[in-house]
Amino acid sequence: MRQERRAWLGRLLVAGLVGVGVNAVLSGLSVDHDTALVGLLAATTVAVGVLTLEALDNATRVPWFARRPDTRPDRGEDTRTAMYRHVVEAHLTSREADDAVVWQLADLARRRLRQVHGLRPQDDPERTAALLGPVLAEWVSHDRRDRYVPGQRHPRYTGAALGEVVRRIEAL
Repeated sequence: MRQERRAWLGRLLVAGLVGVGVNAVLSGLSVDHDTALVGLLAATTVAVGVLTLEALDNATRVPWFARRPDTRPDRGEDTRTAMYRHVVEAHLTSREADDAVVWQLADLARRRLRQVHGLRPQDDPERTAALLGPVLAEWVSHDRRDRYVPGQRHPRYTGAALGEVVRRIEAL
């Protein structure tokens, strides 16, 4: 409210200065004129100018894309990464540990490794371990079916451990 009042006072001051200036110029040139009419004309001209500038200003702020509210400002965050982040959050808040997050992150790392470096983990295990780190390289080296052992409890990974894995994937 205060900003709006200040803006209107500034506009009125500009209109008054324009009116006084035009009246002074016309009086200096000895032109016969109506002072009130020139002041009204100056105020109207300033009002039309302000309205035109505001109309043009509103037209230039058209957004060309809409960002999702849950996206991070960092690079690499898209819908698929948001889905993986949701899987990680579900793992952290679940009552029972589940290794679905390991499969999802290993799948993501495998895809990123193939997209960015053109490398499959089976082709060069040493380079894969150097790029992904030991934990993630171990996850990627096994297939989902090979990890399943009936009756075995899955470890619950901490947020820091999963965050480090996700940072490794994003750094590819």
